[in-house]
Amino acid sequence: MITRLYSPHIGGVEKHVEEASKELTKLGHKITILTLQHDSKLATTEKGKGVKIIRLPYSENKFQIWKHFYAQRSLIKEVDIIHCHDIFFWYLPFRFIYPFKPVYTTFHGWEGKFPIPFKFKFLRKIYEFLSWGNICIGDYLKEWYSTKPNIVSYGGVKVSAKPKQFKKLNQCIFIGRLEKDLGLDEYLKAFAIIKKKYNLKITFVGDGPYAQKAKKLGKVTGFVKDISKYLNKPAYIFTSSYLTIWQAMIANRPIFSLYHNQLKKDYLSQFPGAKYINISSSADELISQFQKIHQNSQLTGKITKQAYNFAKKHTWKKVAQQYLKLWNI
Repeated sequence: MITRLYSPHIGGVEKHVEEASKELTKLGHKITILTLQHDSKLATTEKGKGVKIIRLPYSENKFQIWKHFYAQRSLIKEVDIIHCHDIFFWYLPFRFIYPFKPVYTTFHGWEGKFPIPFKFKFLRKIYEFLSWGNICIGDYLKEWYSTKPNIVSYGGVKVSAKPKQFKKLNQCIFIGRLEKDLGLDEYLKAFAIIKKKYNLKITFVGDGPYAQKAKKLGKVTGFVKDISKYLNKPAYIFTSSYLTIWQAMIANRPIFSLYHNQLKKDYLSQFPGAKYINISSSADELISQFQKIHQNSQLTGKITKQAYNFAKKHTWKKVAQQYLKLWNI
């Protein structure tokens, strides 16, 4: 598995690679993670949770990365399969050095720029062409990048004992990066009104350029490795990430997601559990949806129960099986 960053670094791709790899090891496969040493305190080689981790010296320069990757070329010869997570360009020169080595790609999302620059679309088509097959995280990538996926996945979730349903939810929790491209302007407008009208506590689990603005409305925790303790509180969850949505469903919490462009609308509306999410396009629409849910605890309980039963079928083991299907194993 080739991924730019890996645990203990926090992020959706990191989480996906870690959980899928752990499940693959349970099924009898040996997994090696090739990644960057994002923290100098981390070992360059280690075994963690059943997988071997090799960390290359941190660099943003692709030629330096290729140089360090070349030093690990014996690994390419040894393994049966190479799987890139977004960063196919790391493997690009080796694709031609080892033309018969099976290499696959998972496209995890978009680069955060909208409209999507032609360069990004063009490069992705090249990486798709050079891969033996690919997994797209989200059906929306087919339309926006013209990608032809072998498998569409939405990640997975750990299923724990069903949590109790809180009848009185006393706070709002936003989970994600505090940045403009996640619609923070509209979220903050809505939170200001919700806080004033319903006297609810607001917690922002994340960090980013909007952290100071968020602090005026509530507590900002910074990035958190394990968000379960926040999901287990009696709270309304505001998020727009597939993995966090799955976790909120398993935690039996009402979920609100806001989009600010057509791509993000497709990202959310094409999610297989979209009917269990309150999806809005503006602060006013978000407030209206929140009021409806807040005033009807019976409806809230019904929706969260249905969401839980739906989410528990989408485990990381199922994601691991998607990888095996892609690799024809």
